[in-house]
Amino acid sequence: MRILLAYDGFTHSENALVTAAELGRSQETDITILSVVPPDARGSKSGGHVGLRPHSHEDVARAHAYLRERGIESAMQMEHGDPVREIVRVAEQGGYDLVLAGSRGRNPVGELLLGSVSKALVREAPCPVLVVSKDASSRFEPSRA
Repeated sequence: MRILLAYDGFTHSENALVTAAELGRSQETDITILSVVPPDARGSKSGGHVGLRPHSHEDVARAHAYLRERGIESAMQMEHGDPVREIVRVAEQGGYDLVLAGSRGRNPVGELLLGSVSKALVREAPCPVLVVSKDASSRFEPSRA
């Protein structure tokens, strides 16, 4: 199974990382850890300054080390752009079987006002999406043919 782990180093991504490790132990997997630096990232945890990826690389390397410590090999990849578009593009081009993403677990009003990467991935991904939050996970099949 080819898994694309959308990872940004925040707590909600840690939950997805743990799930990736569980999947990696239970079956033969090919895991790629992907971090996308949004174009408006400025001195933030998600990517440093516009066009640069210093924090993104550190986050992905930390996730890679976490998996390696558990005997699971993974590849690291960083992209720059709109997170949803880049995750979907990489999933399509790489022929992944599953996109694994974390969720902050916002309430419906918060999602309506702030948007949600995981919610958009469910709508747009070319393959099933497993959304993991602190207390639960949900698998969604692609809606487009």
